[in-house]
Amino acid sequence: MIRCKSWIALFALLVIATALVSAVIPQRADAAPSLRARLACAKAELREKRVRLVRANALLRAALAAAAGELSVSTPVPLPTPRRSAEATPTESPSVTLAESPSALPTESPSALPMESPSAVPEAEATDAASVAPAPSIEELRRRVITLRRAVRAWRGKVHRLSVRYAVQRRLAAWNRSGNWGAIIRVAAARYHVSAGLIYRMMMYESRGRRYAGTMYKGLFQYYPGTWSGSWNPYRRSSIYDGKAQIFATCYAVGKGWGPRMWPVTYWMAR
Repeated sequence: MIRCKSWIALFALLVIATALVSAVIPQRADAAPSLRARLACAKAELREKRVRLVRANALLRAALAAAAGELSVSTPVPLPTPRRSAEATPTESPSVTLAESPSALPTESPSALPMESPSAVPEAEATDAASVAPAPSIEELRRRVITLRRAVRAWRGKVHRLSVRYAVQRRLAAWNRSGNWGAIIRVAAARYHVSAGLIYRMMMYESRGRRYAGTMYKGLFQYYPGTWSGSWNPYRRSSIYDGKAQIFATCYAVGKGWGPRMWPVTYWMAR
């Protein structure tokens, strides 16, 4: 009986482990790409649009040059024929000799001439003629160039914005490693429209700027673990000892008006 219960417990553990793995794997697969990956994709798209724009510009210049060359070719003007008087040019009746008469010319019957049937046309030529697509007009090429220019401008702006965000992200990571809390507070306060001085004074009152301060309440702003992992916190996936995450979470909470409730003493002391 005891052995049967142990097998049942082991089977239940295996089922629970399988369910947890199947629940975790789709979350990782559906996770949003990192900022670095998005920047790399945007740069690749910008390069592809630039190559297409260069090709479209080359086709447009070639079409304009061909059109200009056709317009520059002028048709020859026929020269006026000199007038002849009736006296100077005696009229002669045309005489036809026997040798020049049509009856004297050898005639060939239509059956004697070589005839080519339509089947004699090579199939390759018909296939090539059918596969040749009409060249785009100058107006179509101009519209294509305008569209590609707009696409290049849009992707250039997107690459610029992502580059700025990625640079800020790397700078914040460096400040977080070195403990430069003042610089991080200025960035977070500007994002959530709160006073950087207020946040800095709250941090000094709570932990004196020590990342691993506290036992029951932890971190720069002394969060309780249950409060930190609450659904209100957009940075709850980070560690409670992550200084950058605590700074941004605190600025978010103060911006929402939760400062007096979450820090009833130090909030009013820091004001």
